Amino acid sequence: MYKKTVLVLALLALLTGCQKQTKEDHQAKTATQSIGIAHANKLFNYQGSYKGVLPCSDCEGIEMCVTLNENATYAIKSQYLGKGNKIFEQHGTFSWNKSGSIVVFDNIDNAPNQYAVGKNTLTQLDLEGKLITGSTGNHYLLTKQKATIESTATPELEKPVVNLNNKIVSQTVIKQVNPAVGKVTLAETKWKLIQLYGKKVKHRNNTPVCTLKLNSKDGRFSAYAGCNTLGGNYVMPSTAAISFSNSISTMMVCDKMDTERRFSKMLGETESYTLQDNILQLKKGKKEVLATFVPSK
Repeated sequence: MYKKTVLVLALLALLTGCQKQTKEDHQAKTATQSIGIAHANKLFNYQGSYKGVLPCSDCEGIEMCVTLNENATYAIKSQYLGKGNKIFEQHGTFSWNKSGSIVVFDNIDNAPNQYAVGKNTLTQLDLEGKLITGSTGNHYLLTKQKATIESTATPELEKPVVNLNNKIVSQTVIKQVNPAVGKVTLAETKWKLIQLYGKKVKHRNNTPVCTLKLNSKDGRFSAYAGCNTLGGNYVMPSTAAISFSNSISTMMVCDKMDTERRFSKMLGETESYTLQDNILQLKKGKKEVLATFVPSK
């Protein structure tokens, strides 16, 4: 009787283990179904932020947020759960593999830098760019979050931040820009200012008083402010955020330079943007519209 009981328990344990393994295999298989899709860069709206908790050998897990921007830049925030509240940040540019299914990040050495793109998912690959298999394989999946404009007062920013980049964010090189909502793109379009700090801007003989253009190749902007020309860098730390820095200007003196002074001030205050129906708005925070532009002919 005792031997029969032991045998039954052993069989039950074996059956349970097989069922568990089958479930894990199914989960891993499900995780792979959304990756390796050719031309994912064209099939899916991949821009946005992806979050998840990845396996960790000596902590409770690595909480990660990966953001892919329309200008081929990325941002990674990671926190090692159970090992303090430090947030590690990484910024840079990304490119696509030949099939257009995997993004490859620069500025990352001796760590995974390739992610397979699926519908609303990113799957972290191993150091050789291959799918991670086994019982933890399905845990390397990040899911896309609803788009929001990051606030400068989020609780996350109150935690210690460690920047893993070897270069400052303002030097990020922006390599390309994909089409935005409408018929024009944010970069490579010459924008004409029509409203500044809530007031309409009058043009001189149908000539724009102020214009702005973003260069997608080197992350620089150029502007005409009514008298002087301006230039400097622009960066996009997230899908809806933009800021201008290192601005320089010619030193001409003209009559009625009030608009120019306010235009320069506006660039320094800009934190985010919206582009819809070919209308570009530069904003401070989430709602305060600083300037409105339309494409210049």
